[in-house]
Amino acid sequence: MTVSDEPIHFFSRGANSLVIDLSMHQNNRAKLLDVLGATGCPADALIFSGASELPVYNSDTVWDFKQESNFQYLFGVKEPGFTGLIVLDSRKSYLFIPRLPKEYAQWMGEIKSPEWFMRTYVVDGVFFIDEMEKVMSKELNVECLHWYDFSNHDSGSALPRPSFPGSSNFKFVDGPLMAHALNEIRLVKSAAEVEILQYTNDVSCRAHVETMREIFSQRLDVMGMEHFAETNFRYHSGLGGCARVGYHCIACSGINNAILHYGHAGEPNNKRVAEGSLRLLDMGAEYHCYTADVTVTFPTSGKFSQEQKIIYEAVWKAVLAVEQTIKPGVDYRDMHRLSQRVILEELIAKTKIFNRTIDELVQHNICAVFYPHGLGHSLGLDVHDVGGYQPGLFKDKTDLSIKGLRLGRALKEGMVITVEPGFYFIQYLMEELKADPTKTHLVNWNEIEKFKSVGGVRIEDNVVITSDGCRVLTDVPRTVEDIEAVMSGKKIWNVGKQYRVYSNS
Repeated sequence: MTVSDEPIHFFSRGANSLVIDLSMHQNNRAKLLDVLGATGCPADALIFSGASELPVYNSDTVWDFKQESNFQYLFGVKEPGFTGLIVLDSRKSYLFIPRLPKEYAQWMGEIKSPEWFMRTYVVDGVFFIDEMEKVMSKELNVECLHWYDFSNHDSGSALPRPSFPGSSNFKFVDGPLMAHALNEIRLVKSAAEVEILQYTNDVSCRAHVETMREIFSQRLDVMGMEHFAETNFRYHSGLGGCARVGYHCIACSGINNAILHYGHAGEPNNKRVAEGSLRLLDMGAEYHCYTADVTVTFPTSGKFSQEQKIIYEAVWKAVLAVEQTIKPGVDYRDMHRLSQRVILEELIAKTKIFNRTIDELVQHNICAVFYPHGLGHSLGLDVHDVGGYQPGLFKDKTDLSIKGLRLGRALKEGMVITVEPGFYFIQYLMEELKADPTKTHLVNWNEIEKFKSVGGVRIEDNVVITSDGCRVLTDVPRTVEDIEAVMSGKKIWNVGKQYRVYSNS
C-alpha cells in the first residue's frame, strides 16, 4: 500500500484501537473562529507553530516527539516542523510543511505530497514553509498575525513567538486575547474528545489492573522493584495502542508514597519494595496526545493492614463525597475543602491522630500538612490542562485552604477533571508542624508513629461533568474488598462494566 492508498482523515493504531475522525480538529478551529469573531480580533490571521524534533544534546538522535498541544487541538498533525494558519475573514485553514530533501525517503520513509496532507488533516491548502511569506502576503492578503501570547499558569512558561523566513515583514499582535479564548474552548471537551479520554482511561485501567495482579504474583525477582510497575504499565498500555504515557510514571512504595512526584530522574522508581508495603501508582496512557491520569493505591501483599485500611478508606470516602456533589455551577475550591473535611472527620472517628475537633483542625488548616496538593485539575491534551482559572484570574495565594489547587472555578458541563484527594506522612512537613508551638498540640505524635509506614494514599479518578452531575471515566477496583479480591484472583475485573454515574441535581 502506498501513502496515497491509505485511509484519509482518520487516526488509529490498529483494529482494536479507537478510530478518530480528524475532522474533529476542523470543528475545533470553527469554535475558535466563532468566539474570536464575537470579540473583534485585531488581526488578519491566527498563526500556530507545531513542535519540532529536538536533538539529544549533540548527538544524531532525537528526544521522543510530542506535538504542541494547541497545534494538536486545532490541526491534529502528528508530524514535526509544521506551521498552521487560520485566516479570519475567509475562515480557511492552511498548513505549511517542511520541504524535505530526496534523501529523506531513504532514511525516514516516503515523502508525502501537500495534497496528501490537505486531505488527511482536512485543511483548505498546504504549502511549503519556504513559501510562507509569499503565500500569506500575495495569495491570502495577510499582513497582521495573532499568536498564542500566554504564560501557562502552572509552569509559568510561555511559547515563543512564531518565526519563519520573512516573518519580520508581518505585524504580530501580542496579548492574551486569542489565548484566553482558546484555553476556554479547550477546557470544555467535545463528545469526540470525551470518547478519546474514555479510551485512554480504559487502556490505563486495564494496565493498572494487570499491574496490580502481576505485583501480587511476585513470580520474578524484578517484580520486587518499584520500576517493574512502570514497565508493566507501559507494556499493557502499548498493547492498547497507547505508545506514550502523558507524564512520567509515579510508581512508588511504602514511605516513598509520600513523595508526590516520585519517579523523576532523581528518584526513578528504583527502590526495592518492602514486604507488606502499600503501592501508589500514578500513571496514565496517552492516545492522539490526550492523556488519562489515574492513581491506584493497594497493598503489595494483597491484604491491607489495619493502618493502611483506615487511611485508604478515609481518602476513598472523600472521593465519593466529591463525586456525589459535583455538577455544573459547583465551585471546585469548595470541593477541595469538602474533601479535606471528610478525611479529617473519618480519621477523628477511627484514630487518635488528632486531638481537637474538626472545626479547630480546619481553622488551623491542619489537613494541608498531610494533604498538600490540590483536589484536582483540568485534563485533556495536557495532564494539567489549561483553563484552571478563568481568563485574567489567578489563584489567591493568601487563601491557604486551597494551597496547591490547580482548578479554582465553577464547573461547566463538558469539563473533564481529576478527583484525587490524598493523605501522606511527609517527614519535613510533620517536623515543621511539630515545631510550631501554636499547632503542635493538635496532633497526637505517638499515634502518628503507628501510621508513618503507610507512607501515603492517593486515589485519582477522571470524570466528565454532565448536565446534572458527573460520569466517572475511570474503572478500577476501588473498595478495599474489591482490591483484595481482584489481586488474589477471586474476582475478575472487566474494565468498562463498573462505570459510576452520579445525578447530583
